[in-house]
Parts: sequence; C-alpha cells; structure tokens
Amino acid sequence: MSLKYKYVLFCEDIRQEIGGKVSLMGVLGSKLLTQQFPIGFPKLCLFIEWEDLVGKANIAVNILPPEGTDIPNIRPTAQISGQPGIVARSMIILNNFIFPKPGNYAFEFEADGKVVGRENFVVEEYKGPMGTIN
Repeated sequence: MSLKYKYVLFCEDIRQEIGGKVSLMGVLGSKLLTQQFPIGFPKLCLFIEWEDLVGKANIAVNILPPEGTDIPNIRPTAQISGQPGIVARSMIILNNFIFPKPGNYAFEFEADGKVVGRENFVVEEYKGPMGTIN
C-alpha cells in the first residue's frame, strides 16, 4: 500500500464534536511571525487527512528543525484505519511545543516506515508594530 495524505493543517487545538465533526481552533498558516523567541505553544496540533486508506497503517511524524537548532527528540506515532467511503484522519497533539529560534521546521510524515511527505512550517521574527500580523 502506498499511503498519501491529502492535506495537513496546523492549529492550537482540536476538538471532537458530536456527530463526527471536528473543530480546529487557532488555525495557523505555513508561516508564523513572532516578536520574540523562543515561542511556545501549550498545544501544537496537526490535523491530517489521508487518501483512500483501506485497512490499517502506522504513522509517525519526524520534526526536522533548522540546521543548528536543537529541539527535544519527539516522534509522535499513531495507528490509523480506514474503510471504503470513510475518510481517515490523524490528529497529532504536541504538548508544550517550543520553537527556539527562527527558521524552517519540516514535519516529515511516515506511513508504515516509509516517508510519504513533508510540510514546512516557517517561523520568522517580526519587528513591526503589534497587531494582527498573520
């Protein structure tokens, strides 16, 4: 099986609702502007929707920081399952996640030990006035 994901959304919280709905709170784009480092998130969440999954798959997320940046070695894993006509989703929650300095943080996705994609999340320093910047 060659599993692929459709998309990944980064957000600050994911809530399971009644009736199978999912609410994403504080959705982030692919670039985050901040006036100070380090910047931390009580929860940094990844919502992943997978293509055509029938059966089970073991997934993992590798977080690759910018060169010369140290972050804790975390590698969240989960087992997902799918069946025809039902969308398979992963909801990964990283508690107390810190971006120690600016740069490109790559989130690499594996399914059953094989890399199936990568999403970049850029964190930049913003020196302008406070306000809505993202």
